[in-house]
Amino acid sequence: MSIRKVVVAVVAAAVIALAGCATIPRSGPVHVGENVRGQDNGFGPVDYLPSGPLKGATQKEILRGFIDAAVSPQNGYAVAQEFLTPKFATTWNPDASVTVDTSTDRTQTTIDATHVMLSVTPVAFVDADGNYRRSESSTPLKQPYTFQKVKNEWRISKAPNGVVIDSPRFTDVFSAHALYFFSPDFAYLVPDERWFPARPTSIQTRVVKALLAGPAKWLEGAVVSAFPQGSALTADSVPVDSGNAQVPLNNAASGAPGLTLQRMKLQLTQSLTDVTSVTGVTITIGGVERSITALAGSGPIQDPPVDPNPLVIKDGKFGFLSGNSIASVSDISDKVLALAPSAVTLSADHQTAAVLSAHGVYDVRASVDAPKLVDSRPGVIAPSLDNDGFVWTVPAASPKAIQVAGAEGAPTPIAAGWPGASSIQSIAVSRDGTRLAALVQADGHAHVMAAGIIRSSSGVPAHLGEPVDFGVVPGSDVRSLTWLDELSVAALSTAAQGEVAIETQVLGGELSHGTGPEGGRVLAGGSGAAPLYWVLSTDQSLQIPRGTGWQQKADAVTLLGTQLGRP
Repeated sequence: MSIRKVVVAVVAAAVIALAGCATIPRSGPVHVGENVRGQDNGFGPVDYLPSGPLKGATQKEILRGFIDAAVSPQNGYAVAQEFLTPKFATTWNPDASVTVDTSTDRTQTTIDATHVMLSVTPVAFVDADGNYRRSESSTPLKQPYTFQKVKNEWRISKAPNGVVIDSPRFTDVFSAHALYFFSPDFAYLVPDERWFPARPTSIQTRVVKALLAGPAKWLEGAVVSAFPQGSALTADSVPVDSGNAQVPLNNAASGAPGLTLQRMKLQLTQSLTDVTSVTGVTITIGGVERSITALAGSGPIQDPPVDPNPLVIKDGKFGFLSGNSIASVSDISDKVLALAPSAVTLSADHQTAAVLSAHGVYDVRASVDAPKLVDSRPGVIAPSLDNDGFVWTVPAASPKAIQVAGAEGAPTPIAAGWPGASSIQSIAVSRDGTRLAALVQADGHAHVMAAGIIRSSSGVPAHLGEPVDFGVVPGSDVRSLTWLDELSVAALSTAAQGEVAIETQVLGGELSHGTGPEGGRVLAGGSGAAPLYWVLSTDQSLQIPRGTGWQQKADAVTLLGTQLGRP
């Protein structure tokens, strides 16, 4: 199970436990419905069954009732619409956005006889396309509401589009779904996390519509879709028949070759994986059902795994630690050791390494005798590497001055538009080569940011897409960013009191907090079953998570390297 699913499942379980202790809103009770196996997290969405407006309710009671009722998307937010005037109910758009708030800090202020201002403290936002972003500020957000009497009862006649949901209930009524696209060479499947109401009339319809609309803006150009331009549903729903999602497409793909159709089906199948009612996909194009076989061979790689053994330097040897022995990397290990490295990233095929030494960053290749110095700028941080063999470097004090260097030619500048960046602590290219994640200092805080990598037709990095700020990472000293899986990155941080923490950020989802080992200083991501990461401590002990604590795996480890995969 990926770290993304683990985090969502744990949060959902905690929320369900808390739901039984919830107080009853004055606008009417909120009931917890039956627990059915869920779309995404295995615990199932919770049905909130709110009451409609009470007779004689005040404006503030109507507003509280409306906010509570909007937690339930049942029947197109039918109960929430009862709190609106008939005219406004036809224009209010609950799908425009979601404001996730703390709920405890909500306040209502009466402006005049027909106007009330609601103040909420935002935690996160979800836009109309399902993109989730943590709030950049805890400054209260003000929302105006207008009231008028309908048959002598107060109703809301004007309000912001979208809904407000408190954070404990958000993961009950919304669920995360990864839409899948391809790397430009179709070698990898790449996820794009979205959030949709967990129990609308047809969650599969929302997923398919979002997939056909294309990737999130920050991934445009970095990933591709197999669906021909103009592809769209010919009906407003995707029915499920005996587990098969029936996807009716227009004629845009009528002339598509078999390989394109296979890739289209794969995108649909993978994107609908978390919809429990769906076990297969049937595509019709222009009303004609297509018989589409699975991709031949192994197909594209999803969530590339790494070696279960950590990549280290121990007892003067560089390679993979298994028990007490080190398995060296052929034609790489000796060259790396000769550079007296402080950081190493190894490619998936084990043929290239990016190495930071006292003199700068080196490109080390199994096929080349001498390592090549590719960046000697002062203050350069630990480099990253992609599976096309390009070494990525940047100085800590110049966060936008990224360079990439290939096997041949001079390093090429890749401008990075990290918003508000003053310095940069860490960079990491995703294992599928489509995204660059970074730990960036901005406004006095460490932020997790990411940008899509746009390449030329020959696979050479050309520029970065528009970056996204996924939010602040708590801690006074944040460093050592690493990819855990296809959607999650983690950062090692130290609090002012010295406690070590590991913060996991789902790109397009939530931040989760975990306790790190004492003295932890370097973090490297694993894959598959636990451990999902390794930590190197200041006493040169290599630590792995076990149960609720940490266990030493080895001592006298002087370096912990990063892996991009395994051959």
